[in-house]
Amino acid sequence: MKIERLLGILFYIINRDNVSANNLAEHFNVSRRTILRDINTLTLAGIPIYSEVGSKGGYSINPDYKLNEKIIDNANSEYMLLALQSLKSVYGERKVNETYEKVKHIYSDKNNNHALNIDFSIVNENRSIISYISMLKEAIQHNKTVSFQYTNLNGDTRIVKCNVIHVLYKWYSWYAFGYDLEKSDFRMFKIVRMRNLEISEMYFDNDYDVAKLLDDYEEKRDKDNIYVTIEYSKEIETLINEYFQGDIINVSETSIVKKVAIKENDFIMFSIILGFGEKIKVLSPLSFQQKIKEHLKNTLIKNYENSDI
Repeated sequence: MKIERLLGILFYIINRDNVSANNLAEHFNVSRRTILRDINTLTLAGIPIYSEVGSKGGYSINPDYKLNEKIIDNANSEYMLLALQSLKSVYGERKVNETYEKVKHIYSDKNNNHALNIDFSIVNENRSIISYISMLKEAIQHNKTVSFQYTNLNGDTRIVKCNVIHVLYKWYSWYAFGYDLEKSDFRMFKIVRMRNLEISEMYFDNDYDVAKLLDDYEEKRDKDNIYVTIEYSKEIETLINEYFQGDIINVSETSIVKKVAIKENDFIMFSIILGFGEKIKVLSPLSFQQKIKEHLKNTLIKNYENSDI
């Protein structure tokens, strides 16, 4: 927390002509004595902070000053820019854009040619999702319970009351993680499936270990995996390796047999298998094989019954 505050103070002073100790104390919600100690720490680290006395006195830094390797070296600054750039492409919140521009300016001399670039703009969320993310972030900051209408994969809809403690982005989607008051358990909710999100006036104690709870949740979900054996053409091996991790059981001249773990009701993985068409075949379990057959059969009957197939 202290390191975050020190960097915060540094950026705060850099972006202003002159800042008083009282102003810093109020902004960072600490005592004036703490600010004085932090300024001393930054000075000892080699940051040229100048102090002026008098009614208009305060702290300032030469406008031409840029953070150097004493704080963040070239590799670290490049990864910082990469992370902000990636978040900017998928999130698009004004504050993220502003932060990126400030940090980009500070490190512009070092990072004219980036070796890495990540662009998630193809999956850029719509504005309503961004609005919900901001609301959830506000609820987390103030430890307030939220309510929303939620529709799951099966099309079932219910009103959820939840103590959200974390918002995360994975598998090209935003999720809210928190304690579901009705289910009395921690659940993961896909934000795109939420409707009518509201922040209540009900507070909760947020003393959770988020990292541990997320690990426990994922471990619990992994127990729900089913192991599917697939046989696929060698011509799609690269694509299969991209989407499915597992153990190769057999390799022939034209095909490969592989055992993979997937969620039984994972719509994305199910769709990917269907998308490979005749180039892939589910060997086991029979229940999953039957699920594939039923899906294809129902699709043909409903949508192509009168077609010449």
